[in-house]
Amino acid sequence: MQIKKRSTGSGAALLILLILGIVAGFCMAAVWTGLQQAEPLLRLPHRPAGTKGDADLPAGPAVQTPLKLTEADLASVSVRYASDCSYRPNLAALLDSPLPWNLTGNAPTVLIVHSHGTESFTKEPGQAYTESSEFRTLDTGYNMVALGDQLALLLRQRGIEVIHDRQLHDYPSYGSAYDNSRNSVQAILQQYPTIQVVLDLHRDAVLNSDGSQYAPTVLLDGQQAAKLMLVVGTDASGLEHSGWEENMAAAVKLQAALERIAPGVTRPTILRAQRFNHDLSPGALIVEVGTAGNTFQQAQLVLPVLADGLALLMNGT
Repeated sequence: MQIKKRSTGSGAALLILLILGIVAGFCMAAVWTGLQQAEPLLRLPHRPAGTKGDADLPAGPAVQTPLKLTEADLASVSVRYASDCSYRPNLAALLDSPLPWNLTGNAPTVLIVHSHGTESFTKEPGQAYTESSEFRTLDTGYNMVALGDQLALLLRQRGIEVIHDRQLHDYPSYGSAYDNSRNSVQAILQQYPTIQVVLDLHRDAVLNSDGSQYAPTVLLDGQQAAKLMLVVGTDASGLEHSGWEENMAAAVKLQAALERIAPGVTRPTILRAQRFNHDLSPGALIVEVGTAGNTFQQAQLVLPVLADGLALLMNGT
C-alpha cells in the first residue's frame, strides 16, 4: 500500500509539472508576439525622398544615452556670420564639447516663448483671419503661438515636458518685444529652474531680388515643408553675454541633429551681434520656422522634425 501511494503521488507531481510547462510556453509565445507587434517609441519618417532608409536613421529617445556626434555631423553644419559680428568660433570644438542636457522626467525642461508672436505667413485660399499688419495677426490660430502649441504637444509626445508662454510680446508695442519677453523668461525660469532649453519661436522675412517673398522649402514625406533656421546672439553689441559660445554650441548640435533626420531641412545658422536675451540660459536659441513667403501649413509640416531633433538631444551629447 505504501509503495502504491508513493507511485500515485509521483504521477500527480509529474502531471502538474507538465501542465505548468505548457502554460509557461503559451505565456512566452504571447509575450514574444506582443513584442513583435509593439509600435516603436519614436518614428522618424521626416526625410527627403531618396535618402537613408529606416535602418540608417538615428536612434530616438528610446535609447537613453547621449547622442554621439561625428565628423559627418560637422560637415552638415553651416553658419552665416552677420556683418556686424566679427566672432568666428571653432565649430569643430563646439560640436565636440559635451552638451549637458537631460530633458527627461516630469518637470518642465523646455520653454517655448514668442518675442514676435504676431508673425504670420502667406495666406492660402480659405484662410480668412484678420491681419494686424502685413504678415502679422493677433489670431492665435495662425500666428507663432499656434505653432508653439503644436510644438509643445509634439515634444510632450516624445517625453519632454514643456512650458509654453503664449503671450504676444510684440503687441501693441513691437519695439518693446524683447524687453517684454525678457521679463517673461526671467519669471518663468525662476519659477521652473529645471528648464534647460529656451526656444524663441519666430518666422523669418526675406525678399527675393524681384521683391517677392522668399519661401525656402524642403521635401518631407512628399510634401513641401518650410525650412528651419537657428539664430544665436552674442555680446558683440556691448551687452553682457560672456557665455554666448555655450548657446552657439547648442545651436550647432541641434542643427546637426536636424540634418541627420532630414538632410537639407535647415538654413545656415546665423551668429548675430545682438544678444536676444540668450544670456538668460545657455540653452536659449531663436528658431525661425520658415519665412513670410511660406504658408502656415508648410510651417506646420516641419515641426515634427524640430521635435525629433530635440528628442535626439534629450540626453545631451
